[in-house]
Amino acid sequence: MYLASSPYEPNDLEIGVTFGLGLTVLSPYYLSFVNSIGLTGKERVLDFGSGSGICSRHIAHRLTHRGGRLDCVDVSSRWMKTIQQTLKRYDNVEYFLGYLDDLDLEMKSYDLIVSHFVLHEIPLAELPQLLFSFSRLLNTRGRVVFREPIRKMPDSNELETLAKSSGLRVTSLKQSRMLLGDVMDGVLKLNFCGL
Repeated sequence: MYLASSPYEPNDLEIGVTFGLGLTVLSPYYLSFVNSIGLTGKERVLDFGSGSGICSRHIAHRLTHRGGRLDCVDVSSRWMKTIQQTLKRYDNVEYFLGYLDDLDLEMKSYDLIVSHFVLHEIPLAELPQLLFSFSRLLNTRGRVVFREPIRKMPDSNELETLAKSSGLRVTSLKQSRMLLGDVMDGVLKLNFCGL
């Protein structure tokens, strides 16, 4: 079972700054990330570590008119209340508070799992179990898309080893410089027959 340390609860200042920047200066950054995912609008998406919902709102909007669904997962009750406010206009979103393995999520049902600036917060020893949980939630054509700060992530070889041991494979890794610093964009898919 995936067991992380105690949930982090943001204070009022962090929530305010996150919104202030996320809805203004950083809005194009979140929008470009969601645009890079290539959503058709029909997908069932799990947003892992949804936080404030600044990124989630772009995903929910893409899924609105074509029948797509978004499930937002976070361990923080304060962020969960915040995201419910952020996404209150969308009726295609469900919210799940708690640790991934403790939630009643349908296995093999997700087309996409999105993780934006969350994986680097997971202790390295717990990352294989989390990735294994991702692999159980993905349908056969599903994928995990993530963006993380490079300085806080395992290097590409270690990431490939972690993914493989969890039933996934790295299909794309790209490094770039953003306003937030150097980031790694990656895509993981299910590993069939050792491919």
